[in-house]
Amino acid sequence: MRPMKQAGLALMMVMLVSAGCASGPQPGVAGIYNTWDDVINRWIGKQKTDLYYELGPPNLHPKESSDGYTEMVWDFAIDRMPGQADEYGTLPLYGANVNCQLMFIANQDGLIVSGRRIGCD
Repeated sequence: MRPMKQAGLALMMVMLVSAGCASGPQPGVAGIYNTWDDVINRWIGKQKTDLYYELGPPNLHPKESSDGYTEMVWDFAIDRMPGQADEYGTLPLYGANVNCQLMFIANQDGLIVSGRRIGCD
């Protein structure tokens, strides 16, 4: 191959790779969730900071206990700041009448140790 063709091919490959990287989900996006239980189960054992990136910040004030554990609640029935799951449409499908809260508990190191849903039928 001629040097010009090689350079053009190399440039095109770099552009394709960078375009693919820029259009994909950002770090922390866990993928498509089929159910609300999937949302909870995928985050047990993962970092709180990544969960914030995925769901947006909790829209109910996080509560910290005396032992350093933090309770975080996302209420999908009220306005909230969207996260990457909203941006990429990976949350479970739901209609207009949403009565759904997800609660996660993180330990002192920011690791999600448990979670549960309230509603989300």
